[in-house]
Amino acid sequence: MTEKIPSFCIVLPMFNEESNAEASIRSIAGYLSGVETRTAIIAVEDGSRDRTLDVLRRLARDIPCLTVIAHEKNSGYGAANRTGFAAAIREGFDYVLVMDADGTQSPEFIGRFFEPMKSAVDFIKATRYARGGSVVGVQFQRWFISWAGNKFAHLVLRLPLTDYTNGFRAIRTSLLARIHCREPGFAMLIEEVVQAKKLGASFGEAPYKLTARAKEDSPSKFVYSWRIYREYLRNLFK
Repeated sequence: MTEKIPSFCIVLPMFNEESNAEASIRSIAGYLSGVETRTAIIAVEDGSRDRTLDVLRRLARDIPCLTVIAHEKNSGYGAANRTGFAAAIREGFDYVLVMDADGTQSPEFIGRFFEPMKSAVDFIKATRYARGGSVVGVQFQRWFISWAGNKFAHLVLRLPLTDYTNGFRAIRTSLLARIHCREPGFAMLIEEVVQAKKLGASFGEAPYKLTARAKEDSPSKFVYSWRIYREYLRNLFK
């Protein structure tokens, strides 16, 4: 246990987030400016078809802590995460903290990761479903499917987690260096938890409030489908 906050970088996978990119980056950078440890933002632009990359390159000229990495073509959520992870490991950060770039995860909740990070917890998931967590403005059907799916994941994996499919999470880079995920899409969220469990990682949670997307004209990149459910289940039972 240490009183000092370990160093960390925010990894932001981005695909077609032109309408959200600037507000997201500036709000996170503003929060990080008051954190007393080494921090950075690594935005991974995943082959967007809009002007997301142009916005990010302009912001990088004004925000010193921002690094932009661009994929030539869209490679998927999992691939964008792995690109950010590799950069964080190269830069020697203690933790990677992954957030969505759509305004659904307020930077004010970053601070809830600090205590488990100080305690050197390997894998910390933000949770909508434990005490202190909540969901606001999300359709009931989407909430129920997510809640039920996470209940099932808990029955299978038996870890001290309530929100397995949440992308808002912090992972020690020393653990990430030993995890070798291959899933290109959202199923990597289950794949990495399963691998971390096999490696004997410690787990913790940070409650937060999920809100609806900031821009009505910016649809969610996650689309509920039987294919995604199948990929989740395949990784759950590996």
